[in-house]
Amino acid sequence: MKILIISTYGFDPAFPSRPEYLQARALVRRGHRVVAYEYYAPQYPGQATRHAWLPGNVAVHRGATWGFFTPELLLRLLLAERPDVVHIHHLRNLLAFQTVRLAHWLRVPVVLTPHGLLHDGDLVLDRDRPLEAPPRFERLIMRPQQLAHRLLRGTHPRRAVRNYLIHAPLHMVDGAVALSEHERGLLIALGVAPERITVLPNAVDLVDFDRLYAQSNPVQLPSAPPPRILFIGQLIERKGFDLLAHAMPTVVQAFPQATFTFVSHYRRGETELRRIVAAGGVERNLQLLGAVDELEKTRLLHTADVVVAPSRYEGFGIPLIEAMAAARPVITTDVPAGNEVVQHERTGLLVPYDDPGALAAAIIRVLRDPAHARRMGEQGRHVVEARYSAEYLAARLEQWYRDTI
Repeated sequence: MKILIISTYGFDPAFPSRPEYLQARALVRRGHRVVAYEYYAPQYPGQATRHAWLPGNVAVHRGATWGFFTPELLLRLLLAERPDVVHIHHLRNLLAFQTVRLAHWLRVPVVLTPHGLLHDGDLVLDRDRPLEAPPRFERLIMRPQQLAHRLLRGTHPRRAVRNYLIHAPLHMVDGAVALSEHERGLLIALGVAPERITVLPNAVDLVDFDRLYAQSNPVQLPSAPPPRILFIGQLIERKGFDLLAHAMPTVVQAFPQATFTFVSHYRRGETELRRIVAAGGVERNLQLLGAVDELEKTRLLHTADVVVAPSRYEGFGIPLIEAMAAARPVITTDVPAGNEVVQHERTGLLVPYDDPGALAAAIIRVLRDPAHARRMGEQGRHVVEARYSAEYLAARLEQWYRDTI
C-alpha cells in the first residue's frame, strides 16, 4: 500500500518520536511505502531541506505555502504520487483543504487525525484553559452554505473564509482518527458520523526507546539519591507548569533535597516559572533545561522518580506513555485525555484540576512509597507494550486503512 502523510512540522529528523514520523516508520516496517509532505520552513533546521530521505526509509517533500495553497504539493499529488490513501495530521493544517479536494477528484480516500480538537482557538474560549467553558461548536464553518450565511451576516470575509478552509475537511474526509474517546465524542458533536471514526492513540517506538536507553550509559545511582521529579512540556498554562511550581515548596518541605527538572523547548512562561519558584523560596531545587535530544530525554525519563504532567487539557500526552515505557510512575490531572492513558493507582495517580495542594500530596505519596511507585512503573511498561507500541498502532491503522479503502 502507498500511503501519503500530510503534516505541518512532524518530520524533523531530530524528533523521531513525533506521531507522524513514528507512524510512518512503523508502516514502512510492515511493508508499505510512505511519502510525507509538510511545510517548508527554512528558519527551522529540521524543516529547511526541500526533499529528503529520513531514517526509516521515509521520503519527505516540503513545500512553501501561499495561504492555503501549495502548488508543488498539488502537482506532485496529481502527477507523481497517486497514493492508495492520504492521511492528514492536525486539523489546522494549511495543506488539508486543497489535498482533500484533489484527492477526492482522484478518487483517493482521505483520513484525518485532528490531534486535540480543543487546541482550536475558534472552538474554545481559552486555548490554555479549554475545559473551563463549553466548546463553541456553532462558531465553526464547515459547509459552503454556512460560509455564505456568515458572509451575508457581515462576518469579516478573511476570517470567515479561513474558518471554512480549516474546518471544512472535517466533513469532507472519509474517516477520522481520534486519539481518545473524549476526542471521538467531540468529533461526533461536530457532525462526523460515528461509523467514520476510529480511536487510535499515539504510540512509543519501543525498539528505538530501549536502544536509546542502552546508549545513554545508564549508571548505578546511589542507594538513596535525592528525589528527582521530571516535567516535560511547553511552559504554557495548558501544560500546568505553574501548578507544579506552586507545589514545589510543600514537596521540598518533606524532601529538602528534591530536584524538579523542567524540560521545555518552548519557554514562554519561563519568567513566571522563576517568579513562582522564587516566591516559594525553592530556587535551588529547580533545574530548567531547554530542548534536549532524544538520548538525553530517555536518560532523564529513566532516572526520574516520578514524571509529572499537571495539564489542564491534553489532546493525548506523549510524555505520559514515554514515562510509562521507562517504567516510571506518572502523575497527571484528571482531565482528557490523560485520564484515559493513566489508570489511577495502577500506572500512576490522577489529581483534581487546578489543585497544586493535591499535586504536592500525590508527589509526596509516590516518593514515600517506593514499592508502590515501582509497581505502578512496572505496570505502566506492560500497558505500553500491550496498547501503545508502534507495532500495535501500525497494525490497527493498516487494517483501518483497508476498511476505509
